[in-house]
Amino acid sequence: MFLKVLKATALIALEVMIDDDKKSDQDKFIDEHNDGMGNVNFCGDEYTEQEAREADDRGEFYY
Repeated sequence: MFLKVLKATALIALEVMIDDDKKSDQDKFIDEHNDGMGNVNFCGDEYTEQEAREADDRGEFYY
């Protein structure tokens, strides 16, 4: 039983690591500066997630 739980946990951890590698730089940036409420805080400025993606597309963020 313990080995099954350990195997399942390892598979879930592996899936999370693989999914994290698939994220784009923009998604990683949004996740890093996300406040958990759907807003992105960067250098003292607050953006909604959509505004942050649009600003990043325009090249306003340097990371």
